[in-house]
Amino acid sequence: MRRLLALVLTAAVVGCSPPAPSARPGDAPAPKPAASDWAFGSGQNSVEIVHMVDGDPAKPDLRMVCASGQGFLILLPGLKPVDSEERLTLGAGPIAHGFVATAATGGVQARGPIDEALLSVFESDAPIGINHGYQNAGPFTPPAALRRAFADICRKLQARGSV
Repeated sequence: MRRLLALVLTAAVVGCSPPAPSARPGDAPAPKPAASDWAFGSGQNSVEIVHMVDGDPAKPDLRMVCASGQGFLILLPGLKPVDSEERLTLGAGPIAHGFVATAATGGVQARGPIDEALLSVFESDAPIGINHGYQNAGPFTPPAALRRAFADICRKLQARGSV
């Protein structure tokens, strides 16, 4: 009896559902959502944000990673290594945080520990800027929620003693 009641109720619900809209000839296709210029990823041991030129995943121009056991990593494929300059500065508004830069495949990279001064860059509302020698990158304006999530996860990794 219960099976019959369940079948009848299911048929009634399905029968009452409005028909799915169908495309008519000549209708324009639904617009695709705009590509985001930012990607965010997190796992148990890391968090990463990436800026992509025009939303194209094949054209990242900034990658920042907070990884367990490895600290903070910033990659800038569009910058050229400057032999006379080891410093790379990441900042937002009046906040500036320095790293030692090295050459990377097709760009520049820098590594360092996670500390409150670095996290304050991500907690700031100001655009993020980067300087290496005579070169500047940015301003980058990641969405506020993305910045907060990145800083929060980095802080949790730091609290675990992982970075």
